[in-house]
Amino acid sequence: MSDKKEQGCIARWFARETRGLLGGFLGGIVASVVAFAAINHYSTPIKVAGADAVSIANTYIVYTTFVIAAVAALLGIAGLIFTEHFSMEKDAHVENAFRALLAQLTTDEDKAVKFVKELMKNSEVVQSVNYSINEKINEIVAQRKAHAGQRENAARDEKNALHDLS
Repeated sequence: MSDKKEQGCIARWFARETRGLLGGFLGGIVASVVAFAAINHYSTPIKVAGADAVSIANTYIVYTTFVIAAVAALLGIAGLIFTEHFSMEKDAHVENAFRALLAQLTTDEDKAVKFVKELMKNSEVVQSVNYSINEKINEIVAQRKAHAGQRENAARDEKNALHDLS
């Protein structure tokens, strides 16, 4: 189910991001076919002299250079589109990956143990855990002292009340 949903998201993104690009390609192809047919229908072939062979070769070289430059420009634009998309969606991807990691750790004990062992290799994590544990221990000791003081006062009051009765 998740794969189908993910494929749907990819398809929607692809359709939204490439609609203009594909329309441009289709328009270019149709216009090229129409121009080719019109040129061949309305023009007469020209005889090429031997000296014109060099100019034809130069024209071909210039034409292929323009085509290569256009392809490079299109690839550059496509790279910019992908970069922009991934930079905008980066936080969502990281959040999704983190949720998946947490879900995996809650269901698989072996992976959770390996994860904790890897975390404990980092000295800052060990220091943070040590600080948190010490803080929690101090909090529990303070609560128990307060509770013991309350029990002591209650016992003293009960002793005084019994002493007053006798």
